[in-house]
Amino acid sequence: MYGNHAKLVTIKDKSIISLILHSYADEDKKKILNITANKPRIILDIISASKLPQTSSYRKINSLIKNGLLIPNGEIPRKYGKIVTKYISLFENLEISIIKNDISVKAKFSEDACQAIFRMMRDKIISVKKQSVSSSKSDQVKTESVLASSDSMIPFLIKERIIKV
Repeated sequence: MYGNHAKLVTIKDKSIISLILHSYADEDKKKILNITANKPRIILDIISASKLPQTSSYRKINSLIKNGLLIPNGEIPRKYGKIVTKYISLFENLEISIIKNDISVKAKFSEDACQAIFRMMRDKIISVKKQSVSSSKSDQVKTESVLASSDSMIPFLIKERIIKV
């Protein structure tokens, strides 16, 4: 287990709350996240299940991936030997409360998503170690920026020890 996911975790970081609210306020993104909440799916299945236009679906799915709300979780072989990635929603359950001007978010993180993030981080670290990267500071900064984007949920998950590394 990569963290205690039996309970809801309170999210207090305003930028993370804003990211969540903006994503769930968009009906199409909300539909995509709900479709992938309990079962990893490939993009074509997500588009088919959501009944959304293909072009806007790809744009919204890519935005959710970039923001760390939709997590790559395994691959499956398709026709002609092509390998396709499956995705799962970061959240299993989400509670949003607004009292006066105070917004709070409580989240139950998907265990599958947290394990997938842990595997991605492990794989990145292993591939970085395998490369003979010089130890200059510019290379170190470049390597660290690949591991997690600043506008993603992933650094928050690590900082708050939701995913333990």
